[in-house]
Amino acid sequence: MEHIEKALARAREMRSGHRSSSATNESARRPNTQASVHGVMPDYTETAVLPTNARKTSEERLVADDLRNPVADVYRVLRAQVLQRMKKLDISTIAVTGASHGDGATTTAANLAISIALDVNQTVLLVDLNLREPSIHRKFGLTPAKGIENYLHGECDIKDCLVNPGMRRLVVLPACVSKGESAELISSPRMAALVRELRNRYHDRIIIFDTPPLLESGETLGFLPNVEGVLFVARSGHTTKTELDRAADLLRNYQIIGTLLNGSR
Repeated sequence: MEHIEKALARAREMRSGHRSSSATNESARRPNTQASVHGVMPDYTETAVLPTNARKTSEERLVADDLRNPVADVYRVLRAQVLQRMKKLDISTIAVTGASHGDGATTTAANLAISIALDVNQTVLLVDLNLREPSIHRKFGLTPAKGIENYLHGECDIKDCLVNPGMRRLVVLPACVSKGESAELISSPRMAALVRELRNRYHDRIIIFDTPPLLESGETLGFLPNVEGVLFVARSGHTTKTELDRAADLLRNYQIIGTLLNGSR
């Protein structure tokens, strides 16, 4: 439990703005990517481009690209800390989760992905694994034709599910339809193979998996062995000490790369 409490203390400092952000200098090398004075410029030849609805993203609290919003600074600090930690550990895949519904894990995952995409040296893939209650596509105001559940059922290729929401260096792999057998899909060999493929195909790409609440189902625990790190999200006044204790116990064998405390003052 000590490591989560220390992380929460660091998160409180981050919310106070006492730390400055920095960006990684690692250059990108992914195929179909052009380097320019504007940084990494992906060429989305096989990925559907569906420009996001700015009004919708604002309503859904996706603010990381709004430099006028002071909350965007929080995500820039989080981005710097996450990228530095991932670089030190030489990892590229993380799962974002909270203890229970309402902790803000999905909003955090989406804003972190947007913030990383603003780093001109990075590309990022955001994957929605909340198959019971998929919401990433709604947060971006997207209506994709296919989602990851279609791929896991063998109904399409993965490229048919990928969407660029009109933001440079960001690709979304949405889930579109609620699936009752979500636990079986997330822990399936096809899911594990997909993670390996995504990780091995683009060594420089950051892959963020938005996962269900840790304490509300076994889905996230079934999936965590597939990723290299965990970002844990808690909410002040919502996440209880009992929940933190239980989460710490469940995550004791996994690499926690950071913790974000939402709603603190």
